[in-house]
Amino acid sequence: MLKSISFLLKVVFVWITLFGSLHTSCAQNALMKELNLDGEIYYFRGEKFSGIGFLKNSKGKFIAECSFKKGKRHGTRICYNSRGRILSKDKFKKGRGRFKTYYPNGHIKNEGILNNNTKEGLWKYYDQRGGIKAKEFWSINSVGTLIWEKYFNKLGVIETEIIYENGKIKEEKFYDESGELFKTNTY
Repeated sequence: MLKSISFLLKVVFVWITLFGSLHTSCAQNALMKELNLDGEIYYFRGEKFSGIGFLKNSKGKFIAECSFKKGKRHGTRICYNSRGRILSKDKFKKGRGRFKTYYPNGHIKNEGILNNNTKEGLWKYYDQRGGIKAKEFWSINSVGTLIWEKYFNKLGVIETEIIYENGKIKEEKFYDESGELFKTNTY
């Protein structure tokens, strides 16, 4: 009962924020489907968008809110499931920010840095109990280029490591149950 009241209050707040401010001030709020993405910049009615973008699911329920400034994500983005539970919560500054998603039990599912919707730096992936499943490192200088990946067993011990060069696998390393290297393939 308390959860449904909390969700209802969120919906009412979003409704008031979206529609109340549209006719009382110049603050821009819009549905995400009304925004146009051109390169890395979001536009609303031909202008760089500053305000809050809202996303609805197919049933018309609000499932996300995202702050923008001068056409880039700036501020908080929160995504909800259809019951109002937070699926992800991110903070952005000029299009760059920390991204996190969550399992239904509240544990982090994955986390990393997004720069204009592109992965950057270290990303971590977890199982539902919070144990590490994988790590990957994305180039900071070359957009969208994966540098390496590491996979771990249920105990958190490394199993596999893959190293990339120019978008192709350069080397694979395989480890035994105790994390000792036993095989390397170089390409």
